[in-house]
Amino acid sequence: MSKRVPTAGKRIRDIGEFKLIDIVTAVVAGTQPGRLSLGIGDDAAVWRPSPGRHIVMSTDTMIEEEHFRLEWGDWKSLGHKALAVNLSDLAAMGARPRLALVSLGLTGAERDREVADLYKGMVTLGSEFKTAVVGGDTTTSESAVMISVTVLGEAPGGPDSVMKRSAARAGDLVAVTGPLGLAAGGLEVLDQELRTLDGGPAMEEAFLRPKPRVREGRILARSGVRCAIDLSDGLLGDLPKICQQSDLSAEIDELRIPVPLSIKWAFEDWFDVALRGGEDYELLFTAPPSAFQRINRNFRRAGLRLPTVIGRMVSRGEQEPGVKLRTPSGHLEQLEAGAFAHWG
Repeated sequence: MSKRVPTAGKRIRDIGEFKLIDIVTAVVAGTQPGRLSLGIGDDAAVWRPSPGRHIVMSTDTMIEEEHFRLEWGDWKSLGHKALAVNLSDLAAMGARPRLALVSLGLTGAERDREVADLYKGMVTLGSEFKTAVVGGDTTTSESAVMISVTVLGEAPGGPDSVMKRSAARAGDLVAVTGPLGLAAGGLEVLDQELRTLDGGPAMEEAFLRPKPRVREGRILARSGVRCAIDLSDGLLGDLPKICQQSDLSAEIDELRIPVPLSIKWAFEDWFDVALRGGEDYELLFTAPPSAFQRINRNFRRAGLRLPTVIGRMVSRGEQEPGVKLRTPSGHLEQLEAGAFAHWG
């Protein structure tokens, strides 16, 4: 194998994931097809193959030791999660998932039954949302298992019917579809072998088998919500993305954030675990106050947990877009954006 010759530029580990996305976006910006309604920068891309039809697409990759460890759970759970994280992206757009393509990198030491179980996990979850695994690829990976899933779905209506990060408006309320912190707590339980911890099994389940909020996403879109994101990077990793792309700031109320008592009891740094830990895959969205009666009515009809309002979107004024926390005493504190990063 020939030796790699270093080239000019900064190392990826030094610039981080979000700067890397900016670089890629700048390179491909002039090549986007005219029928692309939404490209890089949101949870999924939206393409209009013909008038009145929109296809929503997303892809994600999981690498052994970086995103999962084989000793933490069974292969069915691994298959479940690999598909779930992609379905969550489509949920954040309000799309209906349809098809999935799966590419595997295997070392060769895996058992055939393990790989079959991996696909069984995907098929079981896919059947819940009428999403079929229709193909993909397999290849050799020298030292680690790699799983890459691409999902395609449909969005009803025109391009304005999908939910986007850039569609928040000043005065919108900020809400989440479920509790925060269980998945990050589950990672700590598994990594530190804290299985006897009170609430530990529920935390493990949240990390290993997340529930993509596909039904919730479709109901939100049908209820007129136009701004949403899935919480893969944590509240303080993902809400700043909405702020940045909508050119607004957000004020959230500490007392309203739905953090389970099990997280507060188990972790001294529960605030960071819940708001920065990520992988909750709940939906974070904004909507006018007048919309919440309709949203809650539709959630009740579907038998779903009602969203929790945690704050509001406000004008950024002369400041950069950001997130402020209203403490129990009523004081507003500027919060530093932060979440899991793949490099650095």
